[in-house]
Amino acid sequence: MEPENYKNRKVGKYIVYILLIGAAAGIAWHFLKPKPVDTASHDNMALFIENKIIDIDQKLNKGEDETDIATRLSWHKSNTALYNEVKNSPDKTIDAQRKELEQKIVKVQTKEFPALRGAYVESKKEILGQEHIDISLSGEKQDVLTFSGQMFEPKKMQKDFMKNIHEIVYDLRFKKIVYKWSDNQKDFADYEIDSKQDAEI
Repeated sequence: MEPENYKNRKVGKYIVYILLIGAAAGIAWHFLKPKPVDTASHDNMALFIENKIIDIDQKLNKGEDETDIATRLSWHKSNTALYNEVKNSPDKTIDAQRKELEQKIVKVQTKEFPALRGAYVESKKEILGQEHIDISLSGEKQDVLTFSGQMFEPKKMQKDFMKNIHEIVYDLRFKKIVYKWSDNQKDFADYEIDSKQDAEI
């Protein structure tokens, strides 16, 4: 016959096992049970996308944009943020809206970014002129930015200048920066910018 305290320990062990199994089953049920559909969140997202599509259409139909460059860039970044938030949605309604949003964003970006680059150059001409620096734009998509001035002869000046403008030229999706320091065809240096294409979200 087994001693009483041995039986008690055995029963206690079984009780602990049963409790552990119950806890594991509860945890599994909590994580594996189907989540309720958050219809309010779904409706809000659909509304956000719809409003953004309307906003982009208005922008496409408008003429020249008088808003400052920083505000215009911020608007494009908000479009990208919304697109990234919904691009992997499993919901078929949201997916259909996402496809329309994608087309609209690509269309407005390919129209807007060359104009933004042009606006940037115009905004810098006067202030750079005071430092005896000319700024100009070239390339089929207006994505090559050229700075001309004697100060750019030393490579260190080019690199220092590049550090100061890197963020804005990246955001504006310039593809190349050229520095010229004389009229001699050989006196120039160029730097490729690894920025997004205009049609890339």
